[in-house]
Amino acid sequence: MLYKNYIFDLYGTLVDIETDEYGLPLWKKLAKLYACYGAVYKPKKLRKAFIRLDREERDKIRERTGTPYPENRLEIVFYRLLKEAPEGRVRLPGKEGKAAWAEFMANSFRVLSRKKMELFPGTIKKLNELREAGCKVFLLSNCQAVFTRPEIAQLGLEPCFDRMYLSSDFGMMKPDPDFLETLIREEGLAKAETVMVGNEERSDMQIAASCGVDGLLLVPGLPKKERKKMVQERLAAGKPAAERIVDLL
Repeated sequence: MLYKNYIFDLYGTLVDIETDEYGLPLWKKLAKLYACYGAVYKPKKLRKAFIRLDREERDKIRERTGTPYPENRLEIVFYRLLKEAPEGRVRLPGKEGKAAWAEFMANSFRVLSRKKMELFPGTIKKLNELREAGCKVFLLSNCQAVFTRPEIAQLGLEPCFDRMYLSSDFGMMKPDPDFLETLIREEGLAKAETVMVGNEERSDMQIAASCGVDGLLLVPGLPKKERKKMVQERLAAGKPAAERIVDLL
């Protein structure tokens, strides 16, 4: 193996997923769910309130930590939508039930907005091959732990990683270099032996370059001819030589 430590992105890299988080059909269903708890919203106003509260929570984290790429926990947003509903007679869950209610609403949001979720072919086989070869395999993902952990379990990916670093658990997201530096520091990794594997240049390749580790731009299923063409185009555009395009799976 070229490296001892492989750090993978999740969505678009290992998991082929499609969601629609802002389509009106989703917010019509969520408005009906909120109405069950006495919070009355028109679907468009509920969506607008969600966007506003999500931004407010991210701003709080930015002010507190200084990260330019803050990540919040959507459970807080969904609970605030209930608690701060402008109309209706809201029935708040008890103190012990607050977390469970927020988790339920966040997972409802995810399931209702998700159109497709499946592993790219060969994903688990390749991850297992890396670990069987003695490599360490980690996950570094911009995601909401509240519904990403269940999705990882459903897809059978949980045993494939030595540890998972999910952005909502750390209050920051790629391409903030502190996110990757935290993983490298906590796991005691040597940067020269480590590679970041992902499908996005701005988040995955940028964070790798910022931290001084190699980056593999993964394009699942891309034919070899097309892969070579992309490499040539990137080199012509002055992309870092350390970034390589691969079809790892």
